[in-house]
Amino acid sequence: MNGFSFRAHTIDGQIREGVIQAMTADDATRTLVQRRLVPEWVKPVKAARGPSFQFNRRVKNASLVLFARQFSTLIDAAVPMVQSLEVCQDLTEDRALRKALNQVIVDVQAGKDLAGAMREQPQAFSDIFVSMVEAGEQGGVLDTILGRLATYLEKSQKLVSRVKTAMVYPAIIIFVAVAALGVMLGFVVPTFVKMFESSNMTLPYPTQVLVNMSEFLKAYWVWIVGIFLGALLFLKQAYATRSGRLAIDSLLLRVPVLGDLLRKTAVARFSQSMSSLLTSGSNLIDAIIASSATAGNLVIEKAILRTRHAIEAGQGISRPLAESGVIPRLVSRMIEVGEQTGRLDEMFEKVAIFYEQEVDTAVERLMKALEPALIVVVGFILGGIVVALYMPIFEALTNVAK
Repeated sequence: MNGFSFRAHTIDGQIREGVIQAMTADDATRTLVQRRLVPEWVKPVKAARGPSFQFNRRVKNASLVLFARQFSTLIDAAVPMVQSLEVCQDLTEDRALRKALNQVIVDVQAGKDLAGAMREQPQAFSDIFVSMVEAGEQGGVLDTILGRLATYLEKSQKLVSRVKTAMVYPAIIIFVAVAALGVMLGFVVPTFVKMFESSNMTLPYPTQVLVNMSEFLKAYWVWIVGIFLGALLFLKQAYATRSGRLAIDSLLLRVPVLGDLLRKTAVARFSQSMSSLLTSGSNLIDAIIASSATAGNLVIEKAILRTRHAIEAGQGISRPLAESGVIPRLVSRMIEVGEQTGRLDEMFEKVAIFYEQEVDTAVERLMKALEPALIVVVGFILGGIVVALYMPIFEALTNVAK
């Protein structure tokens, strides 16, 4: 079988584009006709590929939330699935989602189930999304599941936004401090150096250190910028590998305050996913596999995935979570109660609510710890530079007075 990209239109004139599998272009054309599509052109995938520098855009979370809400409403109103997808495709402003939905419509018209069609578009639909849609299809409650899915996506996005917001202020302060330090060493200090040299002053030790730093920056600033960018690129490449990501994620969990925030965020996101999937009717193993990736930390993800073997062996998931050493003891205890009472989905929901509140508290604590620390550090650096610059002047004025 070969891949053929195509452009066709429906009987009512709507355009359809996508990729179809067939032995030859003629076979692909016949398949399109059987699907009640009128082909405009059919080309081999290789001939239809765009330039190699094109980026594969991911769908925005807000677009998925809106799509889930709209799709749920249309299905609840008994609008046929393909027609509902077409309406959602026309309404969305997200180009990546529109493109993914176009292919989903083609696959569904070819007889594929909705979850299977969405699974072929990983850049648009996550494992959680597909798993919940699959559970909704099997249970005949797709409209209800889509509503829950939209609520889950909204909660997950809010949780991530809180953490990102907490990082913005420190990042701005650090950037401003580094920029101010660069301006002082690169432009202000050299001006004072010329004045000191013209007066033949003997510079105090702090001032001489500052002058040496300024000269070093002027001589090697290209190397400094290069090393900094190289370090960022190295970290990015390392994080792209499983071993590198494992090492970095493990290190981040050990950072005071920040590590606690990341751990609680991971637990909250995982618990949100588990609650949504179990409530939707997914089996426990599938829910574990799909939810583990939402943790956002590979160390915690591995600890979650290890529970799969315990479940397959007929055991619960609370014990392996407790033995992992990275999942809070409170979580494993609450899950153990959920297993004993047979209300695991409700218990995961309670864990998610509790840790969402804990994330808010951790963000507040992080901000309270960082704000004064950053202000003190920035003040010490810039104040130290000013004092070092004016020390020779103060000494000169003191000598004149004597």
